[in-house]
Amino acid sequence: MTTPVRTPSDAFTARFLGRVPAELRASFTPDQLTAIQHAFGMRYTMDHALDIRRHVRLPWARYYLVLLCGRDFRPREPGRRRFSLHHAAMLAALAAGIALIVSL
Repeated sequence: MTTPVRTPSDAFTARFLGRVPAELRASFTPDQLTAIQHAFGMRYTMDHALDIRRHVRLPWARYYLVLLCGRDFRPREPGRRRFSLHHAAMLAALAAGIALIVSL
C-alpha cells in the first residue's frame, strides 16, 4: 500500500525509498529521512530572483543555458573573504559585457 504524495518533500522521500533495497527501507527513522531530504532533495526548489533557462540549437548539437541568481543562504565558510569593491567592479563589468552582447 502506497501513501499519496502531497508535497515535493513527500515525492522526494518516495523516490529515494524506491531506490533503496527493501530490507533497508524500514530501518530509516523519520529524522534520518528528513536529514537525507535536506542534504539531497531540496536543492532545486529555491525561488531565484533571476531564473533564465534556454535551449540553443546548433547544427551539430543542442545545448541548454541556465542562469540563476539569488541570495546565498548557505552558512559562511570559515576564512571566506567578504564581498569587496573589486568583486563589485568585476560583476558590473560582466553585466555590462553581457548587456553589450545582447544588444547587438
